[in-house]
Amino acid sequence: MQLCARSAARPSSLLILLHLLASYPLAAQQLGSVTGTVVDKQGQPIAGAEILVLGTNLGAETASDGSFLIPDVPTGVHTVRTTAVGYRLVGTDVDVHSGAVVNVAVELQRTLIQLDAQVATGTAGETKRRVVGSTTSQIHTFEIQEPSVDVYALLQGRVVGMTVLESSAMAGSGAQIRLRGNGSTSLSNQPVIYIDGVRLRSANDVSGSLNDINPNDIERVEIVRGAAATTQYGTDASEGVIQIFTKRGRPGRTRWTAQVDQGINRVLPFGPSDIDWRSVADDDVVCPPDPTGRYGDEPCDPSYLYMQPWLRNGWRQKYSLSAAGGSETLRYYMAGSFENNEGVLPLDQERKYYIRGNFDFSPLENLEVSWNTSYTNNDIQKTPTGDNAHGITLNAFRRDRNYFGTSNPDTIDQVLDWDLTTAINRLITGITARYVPTEHVTNRLTIGYDLTNSDMRSVRPFGFFARRQGIMSNQRWSNSTLTFDYLGTLNLRLLDQLSYAFSWGGQAIVTNESSVSEVGVDFPPGDMTLSSAAETLEWENRFKNRTVGILVQHVLGYKDRLFLILGGRADYADAFDNGGLGSPQLFPKASVSYVFSDEPFWPVGLGQLRLRFAYSQTGKAPSIVDPIVDWTGNYRLDRERTSEIELGFDAELLNNLLALDFTYYHQKTSDALFTVLGSWRLYESVGEMDNSGIELAINAAVLTNPHLGWDVGFNVFTNKSRVLDLVGAAPYSLGSFGWLLPPDTLSSGEVRYYSVPEIRSDCIIASEADSTIQYYASAATGTPVVGSGCTHGPNFPTLTLGFNTTIRLPKGIQIVARGEYQGGHFVRDDVSSNALTRSVRWPYCFEAYPQIEAGNEGNLSTWLQSTCLRGNVRAHWFVYPADFFKLRELSATVPVAAIIPAVSAATLTFSARNIFRWRNKDFPVFDGEMMGDEGIDATVRTIGHHVPLPATFTAFLRVVF
Repeated sequence: MQLCARSAARPSSLLILLHLLASYPLAAQQLGSVTGTVVDKQGQPIAGAEILVLGTNLGAETASDGSFLIPDVPTGVHTVRTTAVGYRLVGTDVDVHSGAVVNVAVELQRTLIQLDAQVATGTAGETKRRVVGSTTSQIHTFEIQEPSVDVYALLQGRVVGMTVLESSAMAGSGAQIRLRGNGSTSLSNQPVIYIDGVRLRSANDVSGSLNDINPNDIERVEIVRGAAATTQYGTDASEGVIQIFTKRGRPGRTRWTAQVDQGINRVLPFGPSDIDWRSVADDDVVCPPDPTGRYGDEPCDPSYLYMQPWLRNGWRQKYSLSAAGGSETLRYYMAGSFENNEGVLPLDQERKYYIRGNFDFSPLENLEVSWNTSYTNNDIQKTPTGDNAHGITLNAFRRDRNYFGTSNPDTIDQVLDWDLTTAINRLITGITARYVPTEHVTNRLTIGYDLTNSDMRSVRPFGFFARRQGIMSNQRWSNSTLTFDYLGTLNLRLLDQLSYAFSWGGQAIVTNESSVSEVGVDFPPGDMTLSSAAETLEWENRFKNRTVGILVQHVLGYKDRLFLILGGRADYADAFDNGGLGSPQLFPKASVSYVFSDEPFWPVGLGQLRLRFAYSQTGKAPSIVDPIVDWTGNYRLDRERTSEIELGFDAELLNNLLALDFTYYHQKTSDALFTVLGSWRLYESVGEMDNSGIELAINAAVLTNPHLGWDVGFNVFTNKSRVLDLVGAAPYSLGSFGWLLPPDTLSSGEVRYYSVPEIRSDCIIASEADSTIQYYASAATGTPVVGSGCTHGPNFPTLTLGFNTTIRLPKGIQIVARGEYQGGHFVRDDVSSNALTRSVRWPYCFEAYPQIEAGNEGNLSTWLQSTCLRGNVRAHWFVYPADFFKLRELSATVPVAAIIPAVSAATLTFSARNIFRWRNKDFPVFDGEMMGDEGIDATVRTIGHHVPLPATFTAFLRVVF
């Protein structure tokens, strides 16, 4: 599509007004136009390349044939910068005359490492990637043809060092995000998230703060792993930063984009996969009669742990529309969407309305103002689940040993009378002003506000089976995060080969959270309100937390290839002074980046090589409600202080066909905060721990033929955490068999360290002489022998492997596949533990029961004797190696513009997510990616009474006109 100054379509009244307002200041100027094409080395057009006239707000985006047009360009000599994902940046000088059209032909060279790409996260001010010595990863949505169902799916498996674990099949569920593992045992391990410079609220429950963002509106995502972003974003960024940049308008005609998503959610089997259940299908105790017939043709199949009557294929539907355009002085991007998604459980439903408006103003030549606003209205209905006597999953899993004493689905259906709803209203808005008084000085001020109000309502009505007179609770929760962020930068050229940039700034974050909870019991028949309850109980919580920081940064560059960054931040926080902000805490950083391949002696044919090193310190603080450690008001806490070193390289080899990105990182934390009084959330500053590993990304362009392309990528991420010292404290439990254990000195003199956290429990061992821990798949037989205080291993994956491949076929057809393996960790199965300790006949014991009933239990494996014989069962036994592999994405995208009239581009994508899963043979049931009721910020993950994350099949139709 060729961009032009006016649209052939009839614009709306609002767009006409915006166009008139934006065009007025240009009337008196002498103007020309710049047009041309952008192609690659083979002469193939590049669609979606960004063309920008430096020093102005003028720009364009290339159409499918590589063409572009930039109207209303002031006369004079300008530099036109052309950037495209996967290609090297090119600058072209043009001389524009009044009323004339300048034609330029731009040829871009493919690259797998974009050293000249602009990054805004991880350093003070926007700069080129080649300048920053720490790792900054980018996800550009333009290069991802396959749309994403949500932001978590967009992030999952795309960045080495980032782990995104979605929690369950519940409607509205979020995901646990970790960058380089767990950095704390008591405070949040979730990274800080920004959108267009606005700080988002933290999500510590099962929902996720990213659920309120439409992935269709995202232009790119930048991820900084570790502590490198502390200088810019404060010590809350100890666990890394994810910054989302949404789409902007470009000068030119209005560009409309519509998208329709239709699909289903479907649960994969999560029961035992190696049990011949048909051999015991006639045993009515194992497979109870089903008078309703709702189990289907194979009533005894334990593949879904007897959840079949309540599982469904949930219909997903989403409709999105956006408009983008504008002029040099006013640009706009406006979007809206509606979603209506069914979950796989009978009551699960999510209805979401979403609108966004991004406006960029240029009221003065040296002043640009951006206003970004989104509003989300989300209504969620959930099916009662979890470790809950009135939940559908617990009662279905336990069958005739449940709280009804029967597996009859009609009886269990009574729990569905429980109405669980959550209404969420969220406003995210921010204004950023960028003022450039001279060519050397830049000032940027951002004021952001994130407001979330939710109304959670739980109604068990009059006549409910477990509470005949009813019970109801309401919780009204509100969270607001207000951010002030100022940054100034002075850029100087000291000598011909020497550049210098000095940045200064400050940040203030104010968080207010409040909740009012009410419970009422014993209601009369009819509509239920709390005022009609016989008894009520109310309570309220409020807190305000403030963090203020100031920063400075120096960047010294030599010949645009060697860069030294020195910076630091001083943070103040409410947590360290009763009523004030306390004393400043200082956190330095330094980094070196050396583009070695830019040296004159470097052979051109060897490609590119950049070496990098970074050091940073950070200090995570508790909130203002946390720091009391005694009842006298003695505030004795310090921050969790972490020092991090990372070093690595980026290399592009084999004539731009192979790229390597390698990083080694090591983090050491002192004054680690441990909970000393459990539910009171009282902390003590004790202990030392560290975290280290490697991150390796390999990307190769196997085929680069204009009509046939094949790209392959592999990721390797390791994470090893250790408790170095508990400073005399006893071994410390985090719950769910997660422990902090001090190092042991072995008889050989070697020191053994334990992970953060280490899963430890009593266990079944092969024999007194052989302390090998027995797991589900073990074939060892013999009388069970109890091992005391067995250490299984870490709870967080120590090895993550990822792969991705893209095949580009003729006619623009593209096939994409992505997969991910995680292993080396252990989890506790709370569901099997609770079932077997209550004498539930559990599916993986089906083949054992005939032997037990015949008195031949000695023929069984040690594991089955320990878990299937009621007298032997203990909660300690149910710890499993949790290795798993999932096919995260398999999609095919087909251009269909030729069959849809009056459109400039159109694609149809068929996508399947998580459709294949492999799990460790010692992991008998459920899914290693699951978690319990502990919330997405839990330090210790467990398997809870939920249904695993479903597979998702979706068709996306995207049309541009």
